[in-house]
Amino acid sequence: MSQIARRKWMLVPAYLAAHLFLDWISFIHAVSSINITPWNPPAGLMMGVSVLFGVRAVPLVWLALTAADLVVRDLPITLMPMTLWAPFLANGVVAAGYGIAGWLLGRAIDPGLSRLRDIVLLLGGSAAAVLGIGLCFIAIHTAAGLFEWTNFPEVLLRYWTGEVIGIAVLTPLVLIGRRMPALRWSWSGAAETLAQGTLIGFTLWLDFGPLASSQYEHFYLLFLPAIGIAVRHGLAGAVVASVATQAGLIAAIQATGVDTDRMAHFQLLMLTLAVTILLLGAVVSERRRAEDRLRVRQSDLAHASRLIEAGEMTAALAHELNQPLAATMGYARAARKVARIEGASPRLTEILDKTVTQAERADRVIRSLRDFVRKGASDRTPLPVATLIADCLTLAGPLASRHAVEIVAEVDPALPAIGGDAVQLQQAILNLVRNAAEAMGDGPDGGPSTQAYPARRRIVIFASPAAQPGFVAIGVRDTGPGLAEVVERNLFAPFVTTKPTGMGLGLSIVRTIVENHGGTLTARSGAYGGSIGGTVFQFTIPAHGAGKDGEPA
Repeated sequence: MSQIARRKWMLVPAYLAAHLFLDWISFIHAVSSINITPWNPPAGLMMGVSVLFGVRAVPLVWLALTAADLVVRDLPITLMPMTLWAPFLANGVVAAGYGIAGWLLGRAIDPGLSRLRDIVLLLGGSAAAVLGIGLCFIAIHTAAGLFEWTNFPEVLLRYWTGEVIGIAVLTPLVLIGRRMPALRWSWSGAAETLAQGTLIGFTLWLDFGPLASSQYEHFYLLFLPAIGIAVRHGLAGAVVASVATQAGLIAAIQATGVDTDRMAHFQLLMLTLAVTILLLGAVVSERRRAEDRLRVRQSDLAHASRLIEAGEMTAALAHELNQPLAATMGYARAARKVARIEGASPRLTEILDKTVTQAERADRVIRSLRDFVRKGASDRTPLPVATLIADCLTLAGPLASRHAVEIVAEVDPALPAIGGDAVQLQQAILNLVRNAAEAMGDGPDGGPSTQAYPARRRIVIFASPAAQPGFVAIGVRDTGPGLAEVVERNLFAPFVTTKPTGMGLGLSIVRTIVENHGGTLTARSGAYGGSIGGTVFQFTIPAHGAGKDGEPA
């Protein structure tokens, strides 16, 4: 049996035990020998399970109702033989009614009660369903002779109120309890909980203690701590406060011996309290979610504005650097020509050749960047992957020496040429290599290492066929510490960085370049040779002649 199946079967005894316990502790001031009480928490449990499981919960609910009648109320003993059919039939009507109502509500609301609309539909739909169920339930027992038909409206009101109170108090706890965060101990939280519990206890003492009057006109004081908790903690706090307050009320009513004749009055007050707290908590939670969404949108707009400004600055900077860079290339070429004419040393000539090469590369980078910012497009020429990565290895040489890391290549020899801008793809790969090197830190004393590269300081630029046909996978794999959970969640967000001097644009730029080429960028941790740590950044690029979906263009 699978673990999921075992959990489903474990739900049956757990639900039965919870139903019987709640029925036992709430079977007070009952009407006749059936389960019509001031507050019926099993109703909240039944509705919660029905919303989650729909009509599949009907047999379980019927079994729990029948077991409660047998264990808590001894119905086979108290009923006459000719009326034994009544509770079994009535329980079937209740179970079917709750199952159908829960199935309909489950399709209309979010079981997590994320909106005020969900609370209103839950309360309104439950109230209507309980009214229909109550009409049948009371009619069956009246026909069996438990009540007089003249008392039908009064008994129906008592039944309806007790069921709706149980639903309003317990059903939200069943539904949102699955998503409530785990409680964490703290002195401030414990002190706050103690203060709130003390305040609820104090208001109950004022209502039912020695200073209470026979009219219980101080009942409204119970709203104060419950409202305070709902405002402080939203829907979750309102649900817990409602359960605590209703449990305290029932205990106080039992302890002080309130007359059964006054229970209808208390039922209406308890219902008003439960519904008010629940609606207030839902309003507070929905308002907080709206504020959170507004803050996220404002942050996104701020990021978009900064990206636009960064693009404008990039275009202006590329334009301003173009002329001095062209002059630098002219001077470097002239110096190389003079060195050759005057027979300068080969070492000087080699240095001047490298100077001209790097200056020309810088010119291509700036031109490509300027075209990309202005037009959002780039040249898509056939580009051999091996050549691309070989150039990246050459350009990453100084980076390897500075950070004392070994940078190697692993390229599948049978890869097709890709279509893309060589300069931009080189920049994307070098950004990933630089991030990997910085993640592993510098060499001893913050400078380049003069010893052999340790086994744990290794960066691999790899290329292989992608899982998606028509694409090539290119990536960088390192032996660094891996990605922290907080960093991983905001990995590609612009202006998010863990470096003291970083701008948080490196990975965002890489992703933009890759997506502009029709590929995707991904990252994962702990994937280097099965060892702990390490990070793999990988992106896909369409093969030359293929469209963005990998099909021939």
